[in-house]
Amino acid sequence: MNKTSINLLKSIEILSSLSSEELELLYFHMNTEEYRKGEILFNEGDSGEIMYIVLSGSVSISVNTPDGKVIEIAEVSAGNFFGEMSIFDSSVRSATCSPKCDTTVLSLKAADFYEFIKNNPIAGSNIMQQMLRITALRLNNTGAFLSDMVTWGEQARTRAITDDFTGLYNRRFLDEAFEDRFAEAKREGKYLSVIMIDLDNFGTLNNEYGQEMGDKVILAAVSIFKKLFRKEDILARYGGDEFTFLLSGKTGEESLHICSKLVREIRKINLLNNPGGSVKNVTTSIGIACFPDHADSVLGLSEKADQALYKAKEAGRDRAILWLNEVNEVLTKSRIASIKKRNHIINNIFAAIVERDCFLVMGHQNPDEDCISSMIAMGLMLNKFSKTVYLLIPERINENFQYLLNICRYNAIKLLHNKEELPCEISTVFFMDTPKPEMREKFPGSKIFYNDKDILKIEIDHHLEADSAYIGDMDYCFVDEASSASELVGLMAFKLKNHSDIINSFNIQDIFSRNFVLAVLTGIIGDSKMGKYLKTRREKWFYRLFSNMFNEMLTNKTHKDSGNFSTMDEVFTELQQMSMQEDECFTLMMKQKVDISPKIGSVIITQKVITQMRTIFDHDTIVTVARYAADSLAEYSKVLSLVAYYDDKKDSDLIQFRIRRSHSYKTLDLRNILEAFDIKNGGGHPGAIGFRIPADEVPDLDEYVEILVEGIEKLIIGAVGNHVNTF
Repeated sequence: MNKTSINLLKSIEILSSLSSEELELLYFHMNTEEYRKGEILFNEGDSGEIMYIVLSGSVSISVNTPDGKVIEIAEVSAGNFFGEMSIFDSSVRSATCSPKCDTTVLSLKAADFYEFIKNNPIAGSNIMQQMLRITALRLNNTGAFLSDMVTWGEQARTRAITDDFTGLYNRRFLDEAFEDRFAEAKREGKYLSVIMIDLDNFGTLNNEYGQEMGDKVILAAVSIFKKLFRKEDILARYGGDEFTFLLSGKTGEESLHICSKLVREIRKINLLNNPGGSVKNVTTSIGIACFPDHADSVLGLSEKADQALYKAKEAGRDRAILWLNEVNEVLTKSRIASIKKRNHIINNIFAAIVERDCFLVMGHQNPDEDCISSMIAMGLMLNKFSKTVYLLIPERINENFQYLLNICRYNAIKLLHNKEELPCEISTVFFMDTPKPEMREKFPGSKIFYNDKDILKIEIDHHLEADSAYIGDMDYCFVDEASSASELVGLMAFKLKNHSDIINSFNIQDIFSRNFVLAVLTGIIGDSKMGKYLKTRREKWFYRLFSNMFNEMLTNKTHKDSGNFSTMDEVFTELQQMSMQEDECFTLMMKQKVDISPKIGSVIITQKVITQMRTIFDHDTIVTVARYAADSLAEYSKVLSLVAYYDDKKDSDLIQFRIRRSHSYKTLDLRNILEAFDIKNGGGHPGAIGFRIPADEVPDLDEYVEILVEGIEKLIIGAVGNHVNTF
């Protein structure tokens, strides 16, 4: 969507309050339609589920009278909307609409609109508020015809942002409001307190008194909430008996004073009358944190309030506790509160991967299947960016895991044993599947390394137990509810797939490569005992997804006819077979080495050879080994490498090129090669690039590679004098 389209939408009154990002999201759900003068959009009495916004032209709205006459009751011009009743109530059309001249409209289905407001409740509420205001103004001219629209519109707006049972705001609205209120507090230098509330022993109360009584208790508590807090405060039902409130302009101490009164009032609820019940009184536990005193981010503020709530429960419940800003307080890990926060953390991690060059991936002491698998999956993801990756492993490791570690060999992932010194160039460390700091792997200089503030610490973990503790830096902890750490890495891969800018910039072609899928799958089935202990629908979905993905990759290689592995031995057998195939593929690929330049180790795989190779190896094996061959040749030549090969015709009509620098040569930025040869379909970073050229544009691959190598040699010479030639 271009800037002109955004400006056009923003000029439409009902969309004027939306940001450019929100407009793009809404536009994604819309269709552009053109109508000729007099052509009917819909007739009175038709069923309806679409509203329209007029981009150009105008539309006549008319009704039929009992005596058969047609009366025009309104004209809708450019920038206005009509047909909105179908959005609110899927009602039959109460009027006939037709263009008065050639007209262009945007159409929006009810289902798509509610999908938009489900994910963007504040934006959706703003749109409906504008629609209701404009609709109310129309009443002066159209009388009762539009009055039902106002009624239904207000109800729809309320449903979008509130919890049906309590009338408080819902969780989705809270997530967006939290971001807005926090930004406002930061911008204007105001306090913002966040309050987290749980009704004590509510599960037991429900079991002993019944759900109907539980509902009465919740409503009684909500009634007290509304009496004690201001209208401008955000009071939201987070789920079940959990509530979160946002108090703008209130200090932590002021909020604690209100909440202490709330605890006393909740205690007065007199509904529990079963003498045999273990829960005698309704009580509540409350945790409070305040910006700027306790945290400088939404995530940090949520964590502090959640930790204060945990302390209130530990201290015996029936109390409110304000976070005390202890020095070096270790926080118990908890699930990420919203999709928005999860995306924020993942995007921070992607930004770090893009900006940084040398990574260490490590797990906990005595690693299990998920720990090793998640380390390898993360290493493979980093490798897709052609980054330098080290895996830290124990000197002795379970024999079964050797098959997993074989994946590293052909993906340029270097193995370090915990008895070795770490390379000094490491800038970032990933802690995988490690519940708390004391379980981190130990190695020479580990204490100094862990305390080095210049080293970014990123954490991927699924342990949320009471004795867990964060290891990574704030806003870089992807710690969430999942079957395994490997599942979280799999989720990151799906998020990466949506970042077309990153994918194009780094020429990433195979996010879900066979090795990556297998590493994720191995971790999931290792921690869940072949899927038996998967808890949530999402965990089961991930297990089925990756199992089916890998099974499809093995369709021509195995006898399996189901999407699930039955034993861990099957997984290890597949790993072993893959390792043997990669060895064979690498040997065959290196036989295609050509001597063109002593500075640039080169391999050219002709169409004939690639056709032969595809009868033995699948596409993923060839891509993986080609990457490894480029790395090996670069280190052998001590300057650069170049690997060129045809895609199999059933995959594409392209020729693939990979160029890599050795670790000892850093003078030439390889992206200059793309610029010098005006190559558009490619990308990478200073140490590695990849690009693709249609096969019909290269009549002689040997000749083309020779020209390419000659040009690169000139760039190497020019780079010494900080001068880059162009061709």
